[in-house]
Amino acid sequence: MKIFYTLIFCLIAGLVKAQLPSDTLVTYITFENLKGNDDGYGASINRPIGTGAFKNLIDRSYLSLRMAKLENSYRWPDGSKIDFTKRKSEHSSTGIVDRYTLINPNLKDTIFLFVDPYKLDSAFFVPKGLIALNKEALAREITPQLKAIDDINAAKDAFGNQQDSINKVANYIASHAGLVNFVDRENLAKVMTDTQASAEIKEYLFKIYIINKFYALGKNISNTKAYALGKMKESFNNFQKEHPGIETGNIKINLN
Repeated sequence: MKIFYTLIFCLIAGLVKAQLPSDTLVTYITFENLKGNDDGYGASINRPIGTGAFKNLIDRSYLSLRMAKLENSYRWPDGSKIDFTKRKSEHSSTGIVDRYTLINPNLKDTIFLFVDPYKLDSAFFVPKGLIALNKEALAREITPQLKAIDDINAAKDAFGNQQDSINKVANYIASHAGLVNFVDRENLAKVMTDTQASAEIKEYLFKIYIINKFYALGKNISNTKAYALGKMKESFNNFQKEHPGIETGNIKINLN
């Protein structure tokens, strides 16, 4: 009997582990080339974290994404999110540097984190007192998004009734990881370039693909492209049943 319960426990543990996000999703959300701990990194005005957020001020989406990577790359030691709202600018020998006051809500410890938005580091490290975002913490944080995608996919008429939810999830993905990481030209090109299909159905299918690729990465499902493509086909089939009057051009042919 003891052996039986041990096997059951191992099976459950394995299933739980399988639900953790993929390493790929973690890399999309955090700084590129994020390495281990370095106590001096970001700890002084002379060695700030170079996010590169202001390297191209014309591109607002790039700025937002670089700022998001700063907030998403690090967590408190217990895995909880960090409040980056307390910020002030200071003058350094090389220019303007931002100083963030990070207060641990549980221990009330305070960390001053220095960030240079004009410089882009080639490698990033974990400052003293913080940890890198891990898959366990990310799994907790994206649970509401994955639940929303489940509801969207289960809806009889997601095009008609789930547009707000679709937009919210798509905006979450755009602001946290950037949409470019979820665009697969080989699966989307024929749909998006169909000149006879209405813009609303093309936009809908594009977002369905994006959110389902995110879902596959969030659930660590193998072959994320095939999964997202399959969900896009299912959504299109449901759409045709509920909205036969909307022009779909050659999408039906291109999705076969």
